[in-house]
Amino acid sequence: TGSIAYGYFVHGRRTGPMRPPPSPTMRMVAIACQTIGLVGLSQFLPKIQPPIVLERQEVNKIETNQIKKGGDQGKGQGFFSFQAQCPFDFSQKLTSQEDSITGMKRVTRHPMFWTMSFLSAGVLFRTQFFTEVVMFSGPIFTTLICGYHLDSRQRSGNDGVNISQREATETSFIPFLALLEGRQSWFKLSEEMKISNAGAGILLSVLLWSRRRGSTLPAAVWRKS
Repeated sequence: TGSIAYGYFVHGRRTGPMRPPPSPTMRMVAIACQTIGLVGLSQFLPKIQPPIVLERQEVNKIETNQIKKGGDQGKGQGFFSFQAQCPFDFSQKLTSQEDSITGMKRVTRHPMFWTMSFLSAGVLFRTQFFTEVVMFSGPIFTTLICGYHLDSRQRSGNDGVNISQREATETSFIPFLALLEGRQSWFKLSEEMKISNAGAGILLSVLLWSRRRGSTLPAAVWRKS
């Protein structure tokens, strides 16, 4: 992996033969794939949370000067204060064996493989260089071949790990297929997703798109501005 990355960034990035510029449709597909990939990648990270929160602190005030027999001796009072916390929530809910299909597993059985593929497709559909087309086609073929091979071995039990009948029935190899067919619940997926992380992934995708869109504008536009 390191040698491939070195060869690409040093010798292959934005060099070599070029194909015609991508059409608007291909650009939209690239943006969609990039966004899905970044949102998927964000789900593997700790949940993002505000570093400072406003909390209500309860204080019990005991009245000592007017205590009536059988009366209320204290009244609950409170005040708001700012509390600092870690911007990442490292606590994870443990799932039982019966509830092992959660989160990204509802989208596909191989979420990491497909996250890598969507990110690669985001570059594949927008680049004009054939070297980058070849480079970013690799992860997609890896997902298709290795994912299918992994499912086959688990079904046969050759690697000592058998895929459960429930997982094989209720999940899908192709992303979103089980959700579209009704085998998984969109509502449960929305409850289990890290919404703040997904928002950060979408924001990053918009920023990357805006940066690339600005870098492709003609120089005359920048001079006028």
